[in-house]
Amino acid sequence: MAWSSFMQTGCQGCHSGPLLGGTMFQKFGLIMDYWMLTKSADIDKGRFVDTQNDADSYIFKVPSLRNIAKTAPYFHDGSVATLPEAVRIMALTQLGKRLSDTDVEDIVAFLESLTGEMPAHFREAPILPPGSFTATK
Repeated sequence: MAWSSFMQTGCQGCHSGPLLGGTMFQKFGLIMDYWMLTKSADIDKGRFVDTQNDADSYIFKVPSLRNIAKTAPYFHDGSVATLPEAVRIMALTQLGKRLSDTDVEDIVAFLESLTGEMPAHFREAPILPPGSFTATK
């Protein structure tokens, strides 16, 4: 069963809850540097950019997996084009596991089963309420 490979691999450690993620922050590259596999052009240090705290280096919000099959390219920098490639990279960088082709196919099938109707405004930037911020010269 497709969900079984997802669970046995350990993906639910980060991708849990009703949206299968979106509720926590995690280091991207627990086992190895993510950019070694994603071939990212620019190495993003995650929350460190905002906090300047070394403990926040390479920490990113764990995304929800709902509709993941419709949101390529993958990762925070769009460095990975396909879902099977993203699954392989996540298993290796986060869990230290090299997945078989069958496990990748099963996990991708499970992820594709999480696809629903995309809201029309999904890719739009949010409209923020006016704030009290005033630019100074």
